[in-house]
Amino acid sequence: MLDNVIKDIVEIKSSGELLKAVEGLKNDGYRYATMICLKKDDGHELIYIFDKDNKLKNLRYFVKPGEKPKSVSGIYLCALLIENEYQDLFGLTFDGLAIDYKGHLYLTPNSPKAPLA
Repeated sequence: MLDNVIKDIVEIKSSGELLKAVEGLKNDGYRYATMICLKKDDGHELIYIFDKDNKLKNLRYFVKPGEKPKSVSGIYLCALLIENEYQDLFGLTFDGLAIDYKGHLYLTPNSPKAPLA
C-alpha cells in the first residue's frame, strides 16, 4: 500500500523471522524509528521503520485475523508505546509486550472500544 512512498521493504513471513530481523538491525546499529499499521484485507499490515545514518530499512509483516504478533519491545523498549497504541486503535494484541496497558494506554474504561481505526 505504501510501496510508492516507503522503499527498501523486506517482507517478513513469521513472528520468529520478525524478531530475528529486528535483532539483526539492532546489532547493526539501527535505531527503531516507528511502526505503521494499516488495515488490509481481513488483517493488518505492520511496517517497522529503522534508521541508521539517515538511511531507512523497513520490515513489513502481515498479521492474520486473530494472530498475536510478537512484540519487539524486548529488543527496543521504546516500541512498547506504539504497540500499545495499536492495541488501543486497531484491537491488536502483541505477545510479550514489556509493559502491556491492555488496550488502555490512551483509552479510559469509559472510552469507545477498539478497533477505532
